[in-house]
Amino acid sequence: MFRFIPALTICGLTILALATGPVSPLITAASADSSSASISLSPVIKEQQGQASQYVFDVVIHEPEEMEKLLSRIEQLSTSLPQGKEDPSLALVLHGPEIAFFTRMNYSKYMDLVDRAAALDKKGIIDVKVCDTMIRTMNLEEAELPDFVEHVPYGPAEIDRLIQQGFIKM
Repeated sequence: MFRFIPALTICGLTILALATGPVSPLITAASADSSSASISLSPVIKEQQGQASQYVFDVVIHEPEEMEKLLSRIEQLSTSLPQGKEDPSLALVLHGPEIAFFTRMNYSKYMDLVDRAAALDKKGIIDVKVCDTMIRTMNLEEAELPDFVEHVPYGPAEIDRLIQQGFIKM
């Protein structure tokens, strides 16, 4: 049986995915809407062949409130995700202005946001990755970001690599 399920909402446009198996209520609709960005976590296909699903979030956020909403939703979902895995179930690839929230010079301003992301990373729930191409575009140095953030050469290529490894793009 084939069913279409909402997979991604961008600026009010919902992209549909074809589900060939049962749809899990594990991740339900929640969005961080603004005039500049939208993030939606929607139902996804259940685990198949005994392996837990892993998800990659293509993150380009313009306001700290949007990142707070995303982290809040991830915290809610964390109780439903497999614990104690070597690899996190969620990868956040940052390749937009949200990178500035994580810089050392902005730490005092965005301390709660950075500490929440670091705690989720330490628990093995998320893996935060930042695009070095965007870091250079923003005239930032790699050392300006906290140690828990992983650097990747180019955000979109990292997203493609993770998808090829079996991650589901959100």
